Amino acid sequence: MVSILGKKQLQRYQTLVRVATKYGFEHLVERFNLHPLRSVKDRVTKTQAVHPELSDPERLRMMFEELGPTYIKLGQILSTKEDLLPKEYIEELEKLQDDVPPFGYDDVCNIVAEEFGRPIDEMFETFSREPVASASLGQAHIATLSGGKKVAVKVQRPGIKEVIDSDLQILRDLARFAKHHIKEAKSFDPVGFVTEFERNLRAELDYTLEAQSTEEFRTTFSCDTIHVPAIWWDHTSQRVMTMEFIDGIKITDIEAIGAAGLERTTLSRNFANSFLKQVFFCGMFHADPHPGNVFAMEGNVVAFIDFGMIGYLDRETRMDLVDFFIAIADNDAGAVIKVIESMGIINYDKIDVMQFRFEISNLIHKYYGRSLRNMNTGEMMREMLQLALKYHGTVPPSLMMLSKALMTEEGICAQLDPDYNLQELAKPYIKKLTQKRMAPKEMLQEWVRMMPGLGRFVRALPDRIDRALMRVEKGTLHIEFDKDVPHHIVSEFNLMSKRISASLIVAAFIVAGALITHSRVGPHIYDIPLIGSTAFTIAGILGIWLVYSMIMSGRS
Repeated sequence: MVSILGKKQLQRYQTLVRVATKYGFEHLVERFNLHPLRSVKDRVTKTQAVHPELSDPERLRMMFEELGPTYIKLGQILSTKEDLLPKEYIEELEKLQDDVPPFGYDDVCNIVAEEFGRPIDEMFETFSREPVASASLGQAHIATLSGGKKVAVKVQRPGIKEVIDSDLQILRDLARFAKHHIKEAKSFDPVGFVTEFERNLRAELDYTLEAQSTEEFRTTFSCDTIHVPAIWWDHTSQRVMTMEFIDGIKITDIEAIGAAGLERTTLSRNFANSFLKQVFFCGMFHADPHPGNVFAMEGNVVAFIDFGMIGYLDRETRMDLVDFFIAIADNDAGAVIKVIESMGIINYDKIDVMQFRFEISNLIHKYYGRSLRNMNTGEMMREMLQLALKYHGTVPPSLMMLSKALMTEEGICAQLDPDYNLQELAKPYIKKLTQKRMAPKEMLQEWVRMMPGLGRFVRALPDRIDRALMRVEKGTLHIEFDKDVPHHIVSEFNLMSKRISASLIVAAFIVAGALITHSRVGPHIYDIPLIGSTAFTIAGILGIWLVYSMIMSGRS
């Protein structure tokens, strides 16, 4: 293994082994068979473990911080993977610090010149020699453009790509080893996890992607109460990003906010309303709204920066979230469970449904008993997702990101306004979305969206029926029944098949009516296609009969 490693790659492996041993994780070095990669110095002088008094999660966090940017980012991603790590590890990795010493001004000048083919003094009228912030991937400087506009310039750390390339190769090697040789790793996909992590990390190395997200947020959310910085594209590249300088106060600096004459309650409401709009209406939210990324500006305007982490929610998930909030407000455990099932988080065929319902009910009652001002919706959502994971559920990464962002947002807003209540602020959004969902125009659009899928189903149905009949003729069609199921269940299946057939006929009339109406085929009565309206009428009558028959059979 050593012979096929380059010098730099071998050195990075040796650093990993030394640091892991230093923080008391020598057993992992043994398990991953990394001992042969120790340097000669480490073999002669045994590395002494440090901070034995600290817990394993604390030492793991310190190890990641010492190993640098790749492992800091890895730890931050792992802090959202509650299906992989125990709670105490999650909580500790959330504390990972991304503050590192800045690199020199000469390096900044060289990177700017390499990216734009011009010296830094031609690109900018002024440029601060010292950065205002420094992180593992880059640092930010204050500059002015030729017209006098004040901007913030983010410059990538020199050599960081090579370091990350080396670290990612090591992680790929370890993931493949774990997949084939570590039993516990077979319960998840370590190679797939590292592949996803690599994709996200490489995206962070391309500042043009962050600039695109910033501009998208600016177009969508900027208004009288929310500000997103503008991007200067002619001063932006993969390693340099130039954006409008935000002259604001850190959102949690309560003393400075008061001294500036800003209203904390208004800032809290503006921040929360922006977040609710992102989640419910746009399906795109700032996934890392920590205090360093949110500022208070003159006029009680809230400004967001750093759009490297963005969460996305599709339309169906947003509708499920509306139902989730309604169910929580109604203290309805059954409705909460239905929402979780609708999201595809839980497979009820593989769990103890009664026990799951019991635990969900207990969790809701735990929060329902609190006053609204003391209820943390993000914390409750996170506990609910943890419970789903306990029952071997599959939680989409977007929901884990949302619960974490929601907890951060609620913590900040509660600092600004002790009477802050997210559920009260969310009511108008939920009401508006519910009304919109029930509006005739929206329902018609929903049918139009369903038509292609329904059309494919109808077109494929004859072929599927034909294949089933061929199997019946050949005697190869098998239907399995549980031996303990009563014989009268067959009659229930017979009734069910009749209802399915009736439902398909109703669906066919609806599809036909929609297509005829859309194509405006005559004759017309009051500009309404007669054939299309007739098809809808028949579908309605059949649908009412079908529902009525189901209700009556249920009573009997």
